[in-house]
Amino acid sequence: MSEKYITENLKTPIRYECDTVVAGGGTAGIVAAIAAARNGARTILIDRYGFLGGTLVNGAGPLHSFFNLYKAFEGVEKLQVVRGIPSEIIERMKASGGSPGHLDQDKGGNYDSVITLIDWEIFKDVAFQMLEECKVKVLLHTMVSDVVKEGNVVKGVIIEGKSGREAVLAKTVIDTTGDGDVAALAGAGFKKKHDTTSVGMPFGMLNVDMPRLVKFLEERDMITQLIRADKGSETDNILRLGFDLKRIPVFKEFMDKTGMWGPLGFSMYEGNFTYINSATLRNIDATDTEILSNAAITLRHQVMTFAKMLKEHIPGFEKAYVNWTPASIGVRYTRVVECEHDMSLEEIVEGKRFDDEVMLYGFHDCAPRIMIKNGGYYGIPYRALLPKKIDGLLVAGRLITSEWEAHMSTRNTVSCMAQGQAVGTAAAICAKEGILPRELDVKSLQQVLREQKVFLG
Repeated sequence: MSEKYITENLKTPIRYECDTVVAGGGTAGIVAAIAAARNGARTILIDRYGFLGGTLVNGAGPLHSFFNLYKAFEGVEKLQVVRGIPSEIIERMKASGGSPGHLDQDKGGNYDSVITLIDWEIFKDVAFQMLEECKVKVLLHTMVSDVVKEGNVVKGVIIEGKSGREAVLAKTVIDTTGDGDVAALAGAGFKKKHDTTSVGMPFGMLNVDMPRLVKFLEERDMITQLIRADKGSETDNILRLGFDLKRIPVFKEFMDKTGMWGPLGFSMYEGNFTYINSATLRNIDATDTEILSNAAITLRHQVMTFAKMLKEHIPGFEKAYVNWTPASIGVRYTRVVECEHDMSLEEIVEGKRFDDEVMLYGFHDCAPRIMIKNGGYYGIPYRALLPKKIDGLLVAGRLITSEWEAHMSTRNTVSCMAQGQAVGTAAAICAKEGILPRELDVKSLQQVLREQKVFLG
C-alpha cells in the first residue's frame, strides 16, 4: 500500500433527495427497492453495471431455494417457504416466457429438492418493468464512493458516474452491495472472511448435444444432479445437470491442480449448456482492486482451458463453443457487517425461530452434509439486518453471517431476495414514521410483511 497521499477539498452537489436509497441492484437490492417503493417510499436504486440482477444473473445459476428440503426426509411435506415479492418475480418470469418455474429434482433432491431456473436476459427486462411500475429511480453505471453522515447517522451516499461526483440524501440507506461497501464507508464494524471460501467464474457453451452428453455420463454413473422437463425441444429435455468429471483422469489432474470442482449447471434451451459452474480460486480478497483483477484474468484462462478439454474428451461437446461468461467473477464472501445478531450454524440446522424474525428459509448449500432439521426452516431476525453502532442504515444479502457454515445458507439467492423485502419494507415504514431503523416496532413490520404475502409461519 502506498504511503503517499493527496489531500482533497471537495464540494459535491446534492443531485437527489429521497426516502430510501438502495446501494446495489443485485439479488437483495432489486427486491428491497420494490418493497420500499410499494410501501410509499420515494426510492432510488444504484448499481455499478448497465443492468440489474448482480450475482443472480451474473453467476448464481439456479435459484436456491423457495422450498424446504422435503426430499431428504421421509414423510416431510413440500412447502414453499419464501413467498411475497420473490415469488411474484417468478410468476412474472413465467408469464414472460423466462422461467419454467419451480422444478423438482429427479436426482439430487437431498441437496435441493426444488430448483428454479430463469432466463437472465428476460429477468433483466422484468426487473426493470417491476421497478418502473412502482416508480423507482434507477441509476446504472454508478458506484458509491462515500457516505453522508451526521454523527453516527447515515444520511445518504456519495455516488460517482458519468455525471461525476454527486450526493444522494435519504431518510434511510440500504446496503445490498454484497461487499458491505456502504457499511464500511459509514464506519460500521466488519470482518473480512474471504479466506474461508472461494470465488468462481461459471460460463456457458452453445452447440452442446445434451442427450448424447447425458448418455455418456449415465453409462459411467457420473451424474450427481438431474432434472428432465419440457424445454420446447423434440430431442432435448435436460434442464439440470451435475456430474463428477474427476472420475476421468485427465480432468482429475487439471481440476485438482486448479481447485476446480463439479461441474454443476443447467440448460435452458436446446443445445445450450447455459450455465457450467466449475472454475474456482480460493482465498481471494475481492475488495482489493488488484487481487480482484488478477483473479478475473486467471479464472478466464481456467474457463477457456476447461472448455477446450470438454470439446476434446467428452462426447456431446465436439461442436460446442463458449458463448457466455459473466461480467464479473462470482464472489461469495468478503466483508461481513457486524449486526445486532449474527446467525449461527446451530440456529440454522435446529430451525431456530425468533420473536423479531422477518423471513423464513429452508435451504443449506452444503446439503446433504448439513441440513435443516427434519426438512424444516429457520427464521432470520430483524436484528441480523441492523448494523451495530451505525444508525440510518440497513443491510441485506451475502454481507451478513460471519460463520462460514452458517453463511452457506443465508447468502443464497432466495434468502437474499427475502432479506431484501424485509429491509425495503422496514425502510419505508421508517421514512413514513420519521424514525431510525433501530427504533422500528418489529411487530408492525411483521404485520405489513404478512399482509404482503411473506410467510412467517
